[in-house]
Amino acid sequence: MPKVSVSTVTKAGPEQIWRVLVDPSRTPEWNSMHQGFTGDVPETLTEGSEYKQKVKLMGMPADMAWRVVTADAPKHLEQAGDGPMGVKAKNRFVLEPAEGGTQVTYDMEFLGPALNGPMAAMLEKQAGPAAKQALDKLTELAE
Repeated sequence: MPKVSVSTVTKAGPEQIWRVLVDPSRTPEWNSMHQGFTGDVPETLTEGSEYKQKVKLMGMPADMAWRVVTADAPKHLEQAGDGPMGVKAKNRFVLEPAEGGTQVTYDMEFLGPALNGPMAAMLEKQAGPAAKQALDKLTELAE
């Protein structure tokens, strides 16, 4: 199962980061994998929220259906996604106080028969830098 975890410390407080993170209208500003939404999109991400998103990873477009599993403001946001070819994904953000600001950790996990073998390594190789770029942009927007 491909997994990616990136972390950074920012001077922004957890509440500042949380406001950007749970506002879908701000997603295009920080998530480079985001290609747009389809259908109804919640104004803010809360536990139980559902939405559909077009993403691009490894040069391939995909439609993901997301459900917010946990929204414990301003500490923990977790989403579960269903994609093409039986792919399942999890996105998790953990915000913890750190000296002078907040430590933000962004984890992504992928599961599915399409991701066995060399595809898993390729996904991790591409998702890691994409996650780091997204995290850097997210924290810059919150500062």
